[in-house]
Amino acid sequence: MPTETEIKLRLPGEWAVKPILEDERVQACLMKDFSDTEMDAVYYDTEQGELDKRQWSLRLRRENGVSVACCKTAGGRDGSLVSRGEWQVFAEDWEKALPLLVSEGAPHELLALSGSLVPRCVIQFTRTAAPLRLQDGSAAELALDRGTLSAGEKQESLLELELELITGELGEMVALAAYLEAKHALSKEYNSKLARALRLVRSR
Repeated sequence: MPTETEIKLRLPGEWAVKPILEDERVQACLMKDFSDTEMDAVYYDTEQGELDKRQWSLRLRRENGVSVACCKTAGGRDGSLVSRGEWQVFAEDWEKALPLLVSEGAPHELLALSGSLVPRCVIQFTRTAAPLRLQDGSAAELALDRGTLSAGEKQESLLELELELITGELGEMVALAAYLEAKHALSKEYNSKLARALRLVRSR
């Protein structure tokens, strides 16, 4: 099963972005220069919240204009470190996306949701990201996300750092996260973007 393993950290302010990007330890690990991607994501569920009850999510996200459908399932958590199932396919709508996701290994139950999905919240942000090669040979992506979470007229700002494991063991990525947290006055983020956006939905 494809697995997403990541650590999220909150930034104290926009002023912290540049020092993180230029940090000597980060620069020493860069495999490519940082680049920006415009992300416009809409999360879906049924009116009865069947996905939320299972701790699953369905997302259609345009990444620099390209539409990507994603399914995530519940996983394990150790503090701010999260591992969960994740599948992604290129598709413009759920009629096309759901069969493709299931063919890639996503839960078969998704097919029964076709036609009953409704948008719940919107997350728009710019991702500044680059791949890293860490000291033990493992690879990770460092991403800085800046934007907004929206549900109807309610909005919340988004400013966070993500480290996601690409290959190898977790140790060096966890160590890098701890270093960045201490040096740049970051704080652990225990909730996903979707969880924070759903708080806005419930408060409407």
